[in-house]
Amino acid sequence: MATPKNLSALMILLVVPVALLPKATFAKVGNPDCGKGIRSDCGSGFFQYIFLADTFTPTNECCHELLKAGKNCHNQFVELSISSHKPIKGTKSDVYRRSNETWNNCVAALSPVSPPEPAH
Repeated sequence: MATPKNLSALMILLVVPVALLPKATFAKVGNPDCGKGIRSDCGSGFFQYIFLADTFTPTNECCHELLKAGKNCHNQFVELSISSHKPIKGTKSDVYRRSNETWNNCVAALSPVSPPEPAH
């Protein structure tokens, strides 16, 4: 008969690896903390647009968070999501296109506008 002490040890052996699995999987791809500064509403919106082609217009704040995380982190998120067989709308090429659009639109939205050259 299993004692409470044995059961608690068994639960620890079963629960801890499962709880650590997502971080361990992401760590193989890259920096596990690179996206921690992206709020859930921004991350959800980016996901919905990139993978499901839903309408999402990120705020400047969401774009700032994405650019602060960096292009490598953004690419790792896309690669990890594709490799984990999450449902996508369209082809992988469509996902990569929307991913690049998202990044480029955020860069453009936050880039300072240069004043026009003075006429001579």
